[in-house]
Amino acid sequence: MKARIKRTLNITLSCMFVACFVILNPSCGLDEYYVLNGPSSIFCPVYSESNPLTFPNKYVEFTTNPSDSSEGSFSVDGTDVYYKIYSNYSTCASEYSALNVLANNASTKASSASSLINSYKFQKLKNNSSSDDTFVNHDGSAVRVKIRLTQYLQEQDKEEYRAFIKFNEGKVGVPVRYYGSRYFDFVRYTNYYSAPLPRSTYYEDDVSTNTSVTKENCWYVTLYAFTKGHDSSFTTYYSPICHLGTLCIVDNTYEN
Repeated sequence: MKARIKRTLNITLSCMFVACFVILNPSCGLDEYYVLNGPSSIFCPVYSESNPLTFPNKYVEFTTNPSDSSEGSFSVDGTDVYYKIYSNYSTCASEYSALNVLANNASTKASSASSLINSYKFQKLKNNSSSDDTFVNHDGSAVRVKIRLTQYLQEQDKEEYRAFIKFNEGKVGVPVRYYGSRYFDFVRYTNYYSAPLPRSTYYEDDVSTNTSVTKENCWYVTLYAFTKGHDSSFTTYYSPICHLGTLCIVDNTYEN
């Protein structure tokens, strides 16, 4: 099914009066908007103290929705991935709960992506091998996306233990933070300046403003995805957000 077009007809006395002129003015009372279904999670790991996750499970996986396709004056741009870094687990969990309510409420799910970006200040995940503004370009096709944020450096000779972005099992790059192509291997990377600790440099809008620390050396990263498109007037439309997972990165060990 292509991106659905929903039309709402505002029936008022005045519109009824001029109904006979609909041929001359066919747009009377007719509003048009578009609905995107958005991606679906395939593997969504959620860190907690009781479920700290082993490295083989520290990746996220989702698929884009083939029903989200261009139609008429509406164009699908693709699917983006957004993330946020926390030092305080309670703040991470609290914001996840609030966003989950927005994403599952019929009256707020259409605006959940806007809230994610504008209110909760999530930032766009980038691909170090791509200059595209959209993370996954697709139009009416299902793309299976797999993301691992960090290297498992003691096993770096094995492809499955390296950080990666894969589309349909083919590696297309490595995930980096929204600014400066900085990796998620905090401090542990060969060049410190390529993977600095959060809050240790400039342009850190991807880090929670709550500076309290739940556990030394631990950083919690939550990721979401959503599809976006635009109409002929370049009004942007978003699908509901899809939670991809919550991971923990330990900055003083290679075992993650």
